[in-house]
Order: sequence, then structure tokens, then C-alpha cells
Amino acid sequence: MFSGDQEGSLGGPTLPVPRMGDRFAVDLTTTQLGQDAESRQFVAKLFQATTLDARIPLCAPNAGAIFGARGAIVDGAGQSGSSVAVRGMRPWTELLAGNFFHIGHADTFFIYMIAGRIMADGAGKALVPIWPMLRFLTVDGETCEFEEPVIAGKLTGFDKGASFSKNRTDPIQFSISERA
Repeated sequence: MFSGDQEGSLGGPTLPVPRMGDRFAVDLTTTQLGQDAESRQFVAKLFQATTLDARIPLCAPNAGAIFGARGAIVDGAGQSGSSVAVRGMRPWTELLAGNFFHIGHADTFFIYMIAGRIMADGAGKALVPIWPMLRFLTVDGETCEFEEPVIAGKLTGFDKGASFSKNRTDPIQFSISERA
């Protein structure tokens, strides 16, 4: 995070200073994996992600998928700040605070959290309050994925690879941090 606080001089109030560079990181731990094709493919992708970016669905606890938002896109170019105009949702779709979505921009994904409860209007449009602030100027028509958001970025914590015991792969812990 790049935001911080500015201490007040001579006993004045401390003020929050939000920055455009704020971004998400997630820590993940798998269960014990079997020695099957799917598990081997997952471990192979983790090895590849140590030098490339990792990409994984963001399944946050207690944050269910937002149905009715499939096909949503950014409504207007050049947007910045702490909200984004979106169109293409089913009319009256409810977006709940704390749920996540991503915007596909320049061949990457940027995760945002919905910062307040909002409902699309009868035309399927909404001005969505977000956290953190937009990290780029939007392009009209960019994809907004509310139902299956993905986090992408630098993988850390997998530098020693996987450990195996008997016919299982021990639980794996790693982190993914969004890039700027």
C-alpha cells in the first residue's frame, strides 16, 4: 500500500492520504493435494508463475458472486478516482459492499472492492464506489468481471517448490501481489 497518514503539526489532526498506487495482495494455502494430473498441473503452473505473473480466481470468504453483472463493461473513457461508471448489467442488479471485481486493462487485471451498496438502474448502469482508487485512466468498453474476479501479479513464497509425502503433495502456501 502506498497510502498513509499525514501527521498534523502542533497537535493538529492526522489526515489520511489515499494514493493511486494502492493495490491488493492475497495469501493462499492449499489443502493437501493428491498425486493426480490436476494437482501436478497446478504445481507446474506455480513453478511457471515464479518468473511470470500468477493468475487465480479471487474467492473471498462471505463474498458471493454477483449475478446479473455478467457482460458489464466500463461506461466511458478517461475515468479516474474512487468510483467507476459501468453499463451492461441486468437492470436493478445489486452490488454489495465488500465484494470484489476486476477490470481488464492493457492485458492485465486490476482488482477492486465495492466500497458501498449500490444498485444498477433500469438501463443496467451504475456508478460503483471502489477501493482502492483507479490506477489507470479507463478505456470505454473495458471488461468488468463481477461474477468470477481474478487476481494477477507477482507470486512469492513458492521459491522452494512443493514438498511430497507418500502419494500426496503437502499443503502449499504462497502470495500473489498485484503489480502497478
